Amino acid sequence: MTRKRSGRLMAFARCLFAALIVALLFAGSFSGTVRADTGPKRSITIEISNPPDEPYYFALLEKTSYKADINYHYDHVREEDAWIRELFYNYDEDGYRLFIYAGSTNSIRSSEDQMHDGIVKYNYMVPSTFKVIVITRKGEVTVSDPVTVKAFHSECTYDFKSNTIKEVYKPDFDVTYFIEIIIYLSITVEIEGFLLFAFRLFNKKNLKRFIFINLVTQGLLMAFNTVSRLVFVVMLNHFQIWLCMEVVITAIEMIYYSKKLVNKQGEVSVKRNLIYGFVANLVSAFIDLPIVLIMMFLKNTM
Repeated sequence: MTRKRSGRLMAFARCLFAALIVALLFAGSFSGTVRADTGPKRSITIEISNPPDEPYYFALLEKTSYKADINYHYDHVREEDAWIRELFYNYDEDGYRLFIYAGSTNSIRSSEDQMHDGIVKYNYMVPSTFKVIVITRKGEVTVSDPVTVKAFHSECTYDFKSNTIKEVYKPDFDVTYFIEIIIYLSITVEIEGFLLFAFRLFNKKNLKRFIFINLVTQGLLMAFNTVSRLVFVVMLNHFQIWLCMEVVITAIEMIYYSKKLVNKQGEVSVKRNLIYGFVANLVSAFIDLPIVLIMMFLKNTM
């Protein structure tokens, strides 16, 4: 490969890299709940079992030195239950105080009009360690022991009768997971295979090596993705896992290609092979990015 051609490829790779960085920054900003600040946010979904027989209010407590001003925040609490609202805001034991959700609204949930089938969801800036507090219309206060959740999008069950809360993890192997695997693998192999031809590296030996390393790396990606759905993933969402694995896979394939791909003369051009490995993964990642974000959207809306 001539210096001029190599220089053009390097310039092309740098342009693609810059474009990918911009796209990833943009995607990272909108891959979670869109608020005044950006980025993915932790969420907690709590299913309440054996609830009180009478209407009640539900909230979370977090360990904080911040004492919320009851006059500054808004909650859907009936006017005749204003005294119950004061109980929530005045609660302060062992450093645990009312968790103020989404800055100022809906920190306190009513069993009468703010719960669907006994399910409560907080999807913005939620604490990883918290307590549950329930106050009935009669003023009976029930506070659970603290619980620390591990999953980025956590699902918990709270049994009012036993006053216990625990995290319940359900692997999300739904139809979108398998569709994502098929689409992702197809696009990756097609894009990187086409670029193998474009870099004039398409021959029988290279094709076998290309298929081999893609089976290894894509298998690694699927294995890691599967494990991440089977165990708790702390502070990582699907987009972040994908991004980390793309970096790892790119490094593995660049090293492998630099030593294994040969030209028509049977020679190994380390520089060209490295450029191919980098560009191929960069382009496939750039094209796969919308798929990852669409699948995240489908997962959050299904």
